[in-house]
Formats: sequence, C-alpha cells, structure tokens
Amino acid sequence: MGKAGSDASMRCVHCGTPVAAVYVEYSPGNIRLSECAQCGYAADEYVECEMMIVVIDLILHKPEAYRHIFFNYPVLHKLNMLEFVWKTSLLILLLDSCKLCLRGVGKADVVQWESLALFLSTAGKVVAKVGLVNMVFLFTVLALTHVLPNIGPYAKSKWTDLLMAVVLSSYFKMFVLPMMVWEFSPLMALIIDMLVLSSNTVALKVMLNTSTPIAATAIAAGAFCRTLCRSLIDLVL
Repeated sequence: MGKAGSDASMRCVHCGTPVAAVYVEYSPGNIRLSECAQCGYAADEYVECEMMIVVIDLILHKPEAYRHIFFNYPVLHKLNMLEFVWKTSLLILLLDSCKLCLRGVGKADVVQWESLALFLSTAGKVVAKVGLVNMVFLFTVLALTHVLPNIGPYAKSKWTDLLMAVVLSSYFKMFVLPMMVWEFSPLMALIIDMLVLSSNTVALKVMLNTSTPIAATAIAAGAFCRTLCRSLIDLVL
C-alpha cells in the first residue's frame, strides 16, 4: 500500500482545509479516497471523475470544482501552472481583441485591412487597448484583496494565485470563437461578460477563502474601473 496524491498545497474541495493526501493507492488502479479531518467528506472525489464532469461543475459555478482545479489538479498532474496561466492570458487577450473588433463601437476598434502596415497599426492599437483595460481590471482586484476585510490568510499574499484564479475562471470567453463564425450578437456578448464576472467571483471566493459579497465587491470594482478606463481611451482616441 502506498500513499499517493499527497502535497502540502492540496485542499479539501468541500471546506478548503489543507489535506496531506486526496487518495491512497493500494495497487495500480485501486485507490481509496482520503477523508477530510475537518468536514468528514472525501477530500476530492473529482480524482475519480472524467474531466467533462469537472467542466460541467465549473459551468455550474460549484466551488468544489474550482478548488479541485486550483489546488489539487496541478499537483496530481504535475503541471506548471504559471506557464499555463501566461499562455491562457495571451489567448484571452486575443479573444477580447476579436470581440472588440466584432463589436466595433468606436472608430479605433476597427481593424483596417487595406495594407499590411495599416493592419499592423490598427490591430496593434486594439490589442494594446484590450491589454490596458484588462490590466486595470486585474490590478484593481489584486489591490482590493489586500484592503477588504475577512480575507482568508493563506492566499492573501500570493498574487500569482489570484492571477491564476481570475485568468482560469474567464473560460466563458471561449464562447467568442463561435461568435466569430456566426452572426455577432451584442446581447450574447453581454451574457458572456456577465458569466465571466460571476465565474471570477466564485474563483476569487475560493482562492481567498472569503464570502461571496467580498469577492463580488472586488470583481465589481475591477469591472467598473475597466469600463471607466475603456471610456477614457475612447474619448482620447
């Protein structure tokens, strides 16, 4: 018998308590889920589930699924999460840029295709604008997590964990891809934005071990500052 799925950074998906292991392996393919000493439930039953089940629970905004992805999944699969987060950030930057071009609210949001130089110039402005407003959102959220009350102590000091929570919980932005194929709908774009913000709230709540109102306040403030920054850029340009 051997202990597997063991790491100090792993947590119970139900209560967030650190656990020594999420399962014990008796033989290849024969495991027993570890029990959380704090809540008495299985520390992480997702280790026995297909990834599609985890994805469905993420879409349903279940905190247990977010804890599994943030704390346990990277350890179990030996992933370099920092590298994955940066790659995901670049993908989100491109998706947001495409959505901005499809929406085309301002003249500066339209990419010109007449020549290569004009394309690079206009596309560069769109990407720079999207990058700036997203940085304002992230910095606002990160700053508020250090001043808002009732923040869990174990994640407060790790900005990389907070960045991971916000970036990975923005998976709803992937729905921009089908919008690029079919007719663009402003209503659908708004729905996607709201789903992203609600997912960000759950992720921040899980990562900070705090309440929903506290997490929602940080995300709402970040969204407000992002909108304000976007409006100021449109006025200048």
